[in-house]
Amino acid sequence: RNKGLQGLAAAVVKLWEKSEIARIAVKRGVQNTSNERMAEELKYLTGGVLISRDKYFITFYRGKDFLPRAVAAALADKEASTRTLQEEEERARAETSIPVLVDTELKLSTSATSAEVLESKATWQMWLDSKEQQKLRVEAAKAKQLEHVRMIERKLAVALAKKGKAEKELTKVEQFLKPADPPVDQETITEEERFMFRKLGQRMKAFLLLGRRGVFDGVVENMHLHWKHRELVKIILKERDPIIAQETARMLEYESGGILVAIVPTSKGQAIIVYRGKNYQRPAQLRPRNLLTKRKALKRSLEIQRHGALAKHILGLEKEINKLKTGLHEIVGKGNSKVPQEMQDKSDIFPQDGFQQNNDRAAVNADSEERTSRRDTAEVGTIEL
Repeated sequence: RNKGLQGLAAAVVKLWEKSEIARIAVKRGVQNTSNERMAEELKYLTGGVLISRDKYFITFYRGKDFLPRAVAAALADKEASTRTLQEEEERARAETSIPVLVDTELKLSTSATSAEVLESKATWQMWLDSKEQQKLRVEAAKAKQLEHVRMIERKLAVALAKKGKAEKELTKVEQFLKPADPPVDQETITEEERFMFRKLGQRMKAFLLLGRRGVFDGVVENMHLHWKHRELVKIILKERDPIIAQETARMLEYESGGILVAIVPTSKGQAIIVYRGKNYQRPAQLRPRNLLTKRKALKRSLEIQRHGALAKHILGLEKEINKLKTGLHEIVGKGNSKVPQEMQDKSDIFPQDGFQQNNDRAAVNADSEERTSRRDTAEVGTIEL
């Protein structure tokens, strides 16, 4: 059975006390049983390591942390006795401890007056507006910009290494691709025949779909198989670029030995119509040896896609590096004259409103003191007269 193997698991654990490996024989021919599910269930119940499993035997390893029952019980007793001894020592230490007198006298915390707070705010605002602080902010902006440039340069180095690896793999695959040259004495058709074949090819329901692998030996073989029953073959290409479609059509024409009739845009893609020719003879070897196989064509397609994506990624990184370096030169050129916007202090510890209110209060106090001194002077002068 697949589940409810507690008894078997207990027997395996008992066997592990004498041997490190337990081997279980599986009875064959029992319906509705799966040795895979049995192995998972035993692994869950015993906690062992599954070494091998086949239709005859299931083998488990007990693991390095397995302890027999006697050793586990001895360790548990030792841990319990140690815990009891620690509790007794703590109890004895608590009974013989000397009481400590705690001074409960409260000390009042000293706080600054409003005048001191206003003075510290004014000093802090002056320091924020100083040229030294502006210089520090410019240096911090430069360091941040340099760190960002270094990070992008590291990404660029990794991308360049991956691009070089993709180019090597692409070169390794393309050495098996040897396209055929254009035939010297190629058969031709008249414009009336080309017009008729184009109309027939557009009405054809049977077609070949050319995917991401491009032209490989299997495509040419399918073309010959189509030409066994009909004179025309229609190949649907998903690529919308007319230049790529023209190159693919010429390659199909040279490799198959047929005659390219037309390339017609349809709703499914570009339709390439190829005529087999009046003197068509089926070759003995349907798959040309100079083209890639299906597997190598897929690998070539993946490497081309990877190479293009990496080239686009590298171009974006280079643009970003140039942009950052331009910004860094601007920061260095400005020097201490202006602080960059991103490095301005965003934490309004001392708001400008409070600082302005402090200045207004100081001005009012100064005016009142001046009026008092003038009044005292006038009174003294009157007494002298």
